[in-house]
Amino acid sequence: MRFAIWSPTNPRAGVSHVELFRQQIREVEIAEELGFQNVWFYEHHLSATAPVPSPNLMIAAAARSTSRIRLGAMVNILPYRNPLLVAEEAAMLDVLTDGRLDMGIGRGLRPVEFDAFCVPQADSREMFLESMQIIRRVWTDENFKFSGKYYKINKNAPLSPSLVQRPHPPFLISAQSPESIRFAAENDMPFAQIDALIEDCERDQRFYRNIQIASGHKPASRLFITREIYVADTDARARQEALPYLLQYWDLWGRYTQFVREGRMPDDYDVWSKRAPMLHAMEFDELIERGLVMIGSAETVCRRIIEHIDRLDLYALAGVFKFGGMPYDMVIRSMRAFSARVMPEIRQALAASGQHRESRAPAVGRSLVMTREGDV
Repeated sequence: MRFAIWSPTNPRAGVSHVELFRQQIREVEIAEELGFQNVWFYEHHLSATAPVPSPNLMIAAAARSTSRIRLGAMVNILPYRNPLLVAEEAAMLDVLTDGRLDMGIGRGLRPVEFDAFCVPQADSREMFLESMQIIRRVWTDENFKFSGKYYKINKNAPLSPSLVQRPHPPFLISAQSPESIRFAAENDMPFAQIDALIEDCERDQRFYRNIQIASGHKPASRLFITREIYVADTDARARQEALPYLLQYWDLWGRYTQFVREGRMPDDYDVWSKRAPMLHAMEFDELIERGLVMIGSAETVCRRIIEHIDRLDLYALAGVFKFGGMPYDMVIRSMRAFSARVMPEIRQALAASGQHRESRAPAVGRSLVMTREGDV
């Protein structure tokens, strides 16, 4: 199991965007120092609470001052962009990171973003699948023409710059619906469960594994989950410090709940349409009790992670260490506590259970076909 960070870019009170991005890049540098293996950035548009229209620019910025940690988007939203451009940018990022790029790809989720781009959200799955065909061919075919329902491509020259990772950077995909999980399993892609209940993860992992094997792939860990994490000296202190920022951050599910109530979520987003109101309605204590957030002492957080390991075959645990406008110093203090007092215990538990894998970042995902917002 890999230790990853899903890095949101929520504004902080009194902090300019210039300083906010500087702090976020410094968080990535510290994450590498602390032994985290992956950092993933999200993509949002015209959002005051998440001002990151290009996670790829964050990857490029973080690449300059890191050398080991893998960097990726969670996700690049394919219906908003020409797939030739997506593939070329990924190749350039693969070069800038020296082969540390994780290729996170999805179809998007927020109705207001589809409205802004004048893209019908109901077409997002078809657009995603068509785009995926093109991206793969851009990386592998020197010359080709493609004429689809949504995109037309005439590639008559080799890809330049060429990829560092072969056959290509690993794909990561957010997959919540049965259709998305089936697609991920047929292609042996690691898939994310975003703020999903552990029992739902168990069900979806069984479904994935059955299709993975039926599709001719060897059974392997492919599930990664996101969990909000905050570590302090005691449970009481962790809850007191984290609560106001978690409530601010968790309001995102309130916004998605409003989209559902307004009838703005297409039918094939039904998993999100059910999950958002459920998450929004949960009280703080229930979120902790059900393991959706891991807030407490190092011992408490260790216990929660081990409960997940006992029930799930995890490819990665993606921690969200920054909630809303949580101050930079609080985020770093929690990350350091997690690295010093939680990660060694979890590695020991994994080794004892036979699940521990070689954790050297560059060695993972080189030949795998592996895509928070952007379910396929």
